[in-house]
Amino acid sequence: MSEFTSFLFCLLAPPFAILSGGILVGLWRPGPRVQAVVQHFTAGLVLGAVAIELTPEFVQSPHRTEVVIGFVIGAVFMLLVARLTSSGDDQGAATGASGSLLFAVAVDLFVDGLLVGTSYAVGAKQGVLVAIALGACGFFLAMTTVASFQAKGASRKKNLGVTLSLMLITAGGVYLAHLFSAELVGGLRSGTLAFATAALLYLVVEELITEAHEAAEDRAGTPAFFFAGFLLVYLLQQTLG
Repeated sequence: MSEFTSFLFCLLAPPFAILSGGILVGLWRPGPRVQAVVQHFTAGLVLGAVAIELTPEFVQSPHRTEVVIGFVIGAVFMLLVARLTSSGDDQGAATGASGSLLFAVAVDLFVDGLLVGTSYAVGAKQGVLVAIALGACGFFLAMTTVASFQAKGASRKKNLGVTLSLMLITAGGVYLAHLFSAELVGGLRSGTLAFATAALLYLVVEELITEAHEAAEDRAGTPAFFFAGFLLVYLLQQTLG
């Protein structure tokens, strides 16, 4: 895979996954168990990308101070984003509006786009794997967002507009990170990797797994898809070389 092809994949794969999720939920509404399966599988993909590609890069780095600072900033940033979006959700619940949900998802997907672009700046292979993992996450977020708007009686035109907006926001995050990729050298590169790792760990532990356990009371067998997602990342890593 050439450099241009790799970047094009990183730029387009997450938005395409969002589009697929938005279209699919219009044709078929998945039940709680299917949602739990998708979330476990996505969590495995994300954690696999972190463990196999991102973590080894900065663990071996001599820039320890930058790694610690980057990791702390990543953790604090995600906690602040979570607080901001949860406050928006509470306000939306009180007013009966859907704008807070769209805002929360938009922030989440923009950060995902930044992480894909940052990972690509480290290496094409890392970027492709993270794009696959976060593309799956975007697929699920698009499904749940459009389903929420459908439940409130939104028209197909509005649902399509929401889906397209989320696609553009995600692609914008990827491209914005790519614009500053030339600056990622030395300690800044290691710190950025640590930042991305902290953000992705938060995504797995506090969002995907938590929501997967809330989606279905009967979780028998669904955790197996977490391991399947992790194993798939390993196989992809071996295939990409």
